[in-house]
Amino acid sequence: MSAIDPQQAEQEELVAEWLRATPGFFERYANLLNDIRLKHPHEDRAISLQERQMTILRTQNQELNRRLSEMLHFGSRNDKTQQGLVAWLLRLMRANNKADVEAAVTHGLAEVFEVDAAQILSPNNAFGPWIDTPLCGSAKELAAASVDLLATQTTIDPEWQSMVAIGLPLGKGGSSNQAPAVLLLASKDESRFTADMGAFYLRQIAELTAAALDRVQAYEVTAD
Repeated sequence: MSAIDPQQAEQEELVAEWLRATPGFFERYANLLNDIRLKHPHEDRAISLQERQMTILRTQNQELNRRLSEMLHFGSRNDKTQQGLVAWLLRLMRANNKADVEAAVTHGLAEVFEVDAAQILSPNNAFGPWIDTPLCGSAKELAAASVDLLATQTTIDPEWQSMVAIGLPLGKGGSSNQAPAVLLLASKDESRFTADMGAFYLRQIAELTAAALDRVQAYEVTAD
């Protein structure tokens, strides 16, 4: 696009300012709305100012409809997820030993998130950064070093297309913090877990899972 001459730019700004200050102008000269020709935003042809406005409004409406559809879709999905999480939390609270807690976590979350795999990996200090910043995204976009670290604890199924790994802050309420374990969720759907998805639910789940594991561990130690 060629640069506009400063004098022309100043004159155009004066015209624009005058039109803004004179809202009744186009009511008195309505025929100008049809006479003024503008470039079509998507095609190589000229259109009237009215048609240009209709095109812009139509595009805006399409975008609003798209966003509304997305909101309804995710709202419905979130409602279902919340209901599933409540049921999962009740199951977690009823678990009285480590095996029951791990079963509640892995089987319950696999159902809630409709994933193909849910696992609790053994504690490892290398998992520390994943407590605050979960590893999450498409399998092909995850850092190779991170996937290799997971592979030291479990077998990575080549059919997993997206994964999330979040650190479990074990021993948080004790006298000394333990090495964090990891909750791993994996799906054959590449879009199930994305790098930009919110981590609020994941952090809450990790905190609850760690608290449940700490609870049964403390109970088992006391019982001994």
